[in-house]
Amino acid sequence: MSEARDTVGYSVEDGVVRIGIRNPPVNALVRDVRAALVAALDRAFAEDGAVAILLQGEGPGFATGADLSEADGGADAPTMAALCARVEASPLPVVAALHGTVLGAGVELALAAHYRVADADTRIGFPEVRLGLMPSAGATQRLPRLMGAGAALDLMLSGKLFSMDGPPVEALADLVVAEDARAGAAQFVEALLEDGGAVRPTSGIRRGFSDPKAYGHAVAKRREALARAPELAPREIVAAVEAANLLPFEAGLAFEADAAETCRLSAQSGALRAAFVAEHRARRLDLPADAPLPELSRIAVLGGGPLAIQLVFAALLCGIAVNWGTRDPAALREGVPRLRKLFDGFVRRGAMCEDDALDRLADLRIGDSAALTGGVEVIVHAARGQGDVPAPEGIPRLSAVSGKVRQVGLRFAPPIHAARLIEVIVGPSASPEQIVAARALARALDKIPVRVHAPGETVAGRLMAACQRAADALVDLGQHPYDIDRALREWGWHRPPFLASDRRGLPDLAARPRAEGARNWCDVMVGHDRPGRAGGAGFYLWEGTPPVPSEDPGLTALLDAERPAARPLSPDQIRRLVLGAMANEGARMLASGMVLRPSDIDVVATLGLGLPRWRGGPMHLVGVYGLLSVCRAMEGLDHPDTAFWTPQPVFGALIKNGRSFEAMNR
Repeated sequence: MSEARDTVGYSVEDGVVRIGIRNPPVNALVRDVRAALVAALDRAFAEDGAVAILLQGEGPGFATGADLSEADGGADAPTMAALCARVEASPLPVVAALHGTVLGAGVELALAAHYRVADADTRIGFPEVRLGLMPSAGATQRLPRLMGAGAALDLMLSGKLFSMDGPPVEALADLVVAEDARAGAAQFVEALLEDGGAVRPTSGIRRGFSDPKAYGHAVAKRREALARAPELAPREIVAAVEAANLLPFEAGLAFEADAAETCRLSAQSGALRAAFVAEHRARRLDLPADAPLPELSRIAVLGGGPLAIQLVFAALLCGIAVNWGTRDPAALREGVPRLRKLFDGFVRRGAMCEDDALDRLADLRIGDSAALTGGVEVIVHAARGQGDVPAPEGIPRLSAVSGKVRQVGLRFAPPIHAARLIEVIVGPSASPEQIVAARALARALDKIPVRVHAPGETVAGRLMAACQRAADALVDLGQHPYDIDRALREWGWHRPPFLASDRRGLPDLAARPRAEGARNWCDVMVGHDRPGRAGGAGFYLWEGTPPVPSEDPGLTALLDAERPAARPLSPDQIRRLVLGAMANEGARMLASGMVLRPSDIDVVATLGLGLPRWRGGPMHLVGVYGLLSVCRAMEGLDHPDTAFWTPQPVFGALIKNGRSFEAMNR
């Protein structure tokens, strides 16, 4: 019983067995904890005079999900499904005392208990869907029995946290107490025993099935909403909830187990799990794990113009008070109404109420830059000419302005208030305090920071430039821009290269050099008076207000006059070459030390360039395709830009050792 004593507390008082989960910091239900719980349950079943079991979590919460690494190779016995089955089959009534944040497997364990008592601050959720996974220990069968299909699907499909004292999850609790769920559960057990102490397996509850028509409608509604969605896990969750009302409980569990395994083994889940780990790793900015981060209550944003407005808006939305200063009073006179217009738009869309918008704006101070640098934790320069503004000693300064970086620069993915990426450019004179401040700002803004060592260029910029260069090369070889864009768009990337170029403006891209014998097709379009979206035509025609792109039948004739056509490549060949070229550029960035890990490149690709997260970034994807296959595709391309298409040496080293870029993450 040493394992039980280490990870699970066990005590008996007046016939009530208390089993306490103790696996700090979050009571994750890893294999050792599951085994200890099974052992504790067996001990309780054999305990002389035992009349009930009180299942609780020690520390800040009841329990959370298992180790994510178990999803890679499958969970070792005892599985969560086996543990939950053991709990539900208990001959003694089992009461779960819930507090804190209860996630995934922790919720499944609570559902398997016969009764649930929670304090009012308890929050529960199923984050599995965000990892391409689904509940696998009976939640798709037990939840609908307790709360019906609609509420169960809302809980499992959203991945969000819900309070136990409000809809829709209040139906899960037999009792909600103001505080101290464990004390409340003890009193509940006492009352339960006085009333006979009946066991009540969740599998036998039918109240969620009481209105079959409403149940079926809820399932059909979610299925219709997901019909065009590419993700697998949400559809499997809907199917399992439908099965709960059609199949006997044990058959429903088997259905869920099969669907969960399908999700776990899918490429989608592999990509989403890799993205989750990569983002978690990037958040540290390679600072020590115990590096203290200041809490940001007020920051200074110096400078006028669109960048400053977006930064101020993003900070205020996140509840950060802002001192907005500029040396140009006219910039504030123009900027403040534009800021208010952004909040008005949120109010009109129902994203916030008018009172909340006014509360956020009340946290704004405006004035001359020099007068607004005091009383803040961080200063962000959002325009040129602010570097010499005096400020109290010790306040870190960060620059969000493009250009060369000597200390620490911030490069936000647009739109700043919504996109989750910040590239933190660490220059040669960066101080540790500035890097800590950048991480603190990223946390306060709920963004993922990626550390970049460069004079000023960004990972996103280099990846997109490589994508466009690769796409240009394919056009050189006779492929059509629409076929290239379509291959990537139908794959899930809604910012393919030629469409993205049109939106940015082709004159900005026309000067980018190409190897001898290669063409910059943005330059060709500009030469034909097709500057992109702003001019009404580029690679696409842009019509309407706002301008909407459509394919131009005349583009084919223009291309045929500039280069010979060729047999079309398959969409898979196009994707392999374009994404391979982006990964090859990523390898160059790794070799130069611009980034430390392949996974950082993937974070930028998904959060900054919009590659579908469920597909993964280019470094992950070339592993999915097979590094050797990608190398052969690039080496076999008969194009004059050989330096660009030649695989970097790291490809050969990884292939030789049977590894992928995942092996280089740390």
